[in-house]
Amino acid sequence: MKFMTLGEAEAKRQKAVDFLRRIGNDDLADKFDAMTPEEYAEHKGAELLQNSNPQRRYSVMAVGKTKTDLQTELDEANDYIEELESKLDDIVGIAADEVEAEDNDHGSEEDQEDDEQD
Repeated sequence: MKFMTLGEAEAKRQKAVDFLRRIGNDDLADKFDAMTPEEYAEHKGAELLQNSNPQRRYSVMAVGKTKTDLQTELDEANDYIEELESKLDDIVGIAADEVEAEDNDHGSEEDQEDDEQD
């Protein structure tokens, strides 16, 4: 569900009207121009917030999750991040071993060539 304040609904409605007029769709522009901000929000499938306080919007959106639920999600996300970091460290270690092995292989080939030239 989308949320918007009365002011946001009015601003978006007016932007839609301006855009539709620019592209030459005057009939639809007139339809949007005749709408109230409440009607526009309903048309867009948004719930109109009565309070224009931005903090209110976030608290409305967070309904249904308790602080404990959010903390659990955060802990799970942190565990997942640690797991990914561990896997990344393993990959870096493998890559470093391969580079070291290649360097050793190249070094012994060069030593052999030097020995052959002497």
